[in-house]
Amino acid sequence: MTTLITGATGQLGTLVVKHLLDRLPVSEIAVSVRTSAKAENLAALGVDVRHGDFDDLALMTTAFKGIETVLIISAEADNATRIAQHRTAVDAAKAAGVKHLVYTSIIDPRADADFTYSAIHLDTENYIKESGLNYTFLRNSFYADLLLAGVPHALETGAYGAPAGDAKITYIPRNDLAEAAAVVLANPKNHINATYDLTGAKAVTHTEIASYIAKATGKDITFADLPADVHVGILNSIGLPGHLVEALAGLYVGAKKGDYETVSDDFETLVGRKPQSVEDFIRIALTN
Repeated sequence: MTTLITGATGQLGTLVVKHLLDRLPVSEIAVSVRTSAKAENLAALGVDVRHGDFDDLALMTTAFKGIETVLIISAEADNATRIAQHRTAVDAAKAAGVKHLVYTSIIDPRADADFTYSAIHLDTENYIKESGLNYTFLRNSFYADLLLAGVPHALETGAYGAPAGDAKITYIPRNDLAEAAAVVLANPKNHINATYDLTGAKAVTHTEIASYIAKATGKDITFADLPADVHVGILNSIGLPGHLVEALAGLYVGAKKGDYETVSDDFETLVGRKPQSVEDFIRIALTN
């Protein structure tokens, strides 16, 4: 059995490989990357490094040859591009004889979600089902890691800003999501055609998040509920691509409707422990 991880030099992929090396012999692990030079450390460990690109069907098919299970880590681009890329990856897997696809999806994927990236994940899930391959969908909630981006400004001004109102979101650390993925990849036959909602153990408000930052740093930090247009202006000013600005703005619109406050125990069932809390994640990140 050989397992391949796409996007293995990205932030999530790197962590998945790390956790999988604790669970499988290195001889059973392969990765596909756009830039092989970035995976020299993995090659040095004995990981089978292959050249892959979601924009190139022939290249991806070659990368998937001899692989039984593939983790497709969602790409980063606008919706139309990513849908096409993910479909290419699925087509390549089928052509190469892959048996099982594991896909990093999103909580409650919907075509009409305010979080615009949600539509990508719904399309990809449906396309994978239509392929006839075995699948596992890891419906990830939002990374707790993203909350750290606003910390420097909060420490400078005393205000932790977001257009979140009193919305609750089930943030979960990227490292925990990577470990859950590794658990599935280590024993994929235990997870055939399964869907897992991977959320934090508690839905938290941004008022609570500000209090966690204050507690960790000893600073007086309060939550500032930003107007939506101000938030979009900030995102545009730091040079984020338009599709990402639209998605992040939509995240908070959806969250205010309760889209991302439902807690699942699927992570604990998979991994055997509760996910790290947002409070502990922030405390450790800001005090180490």
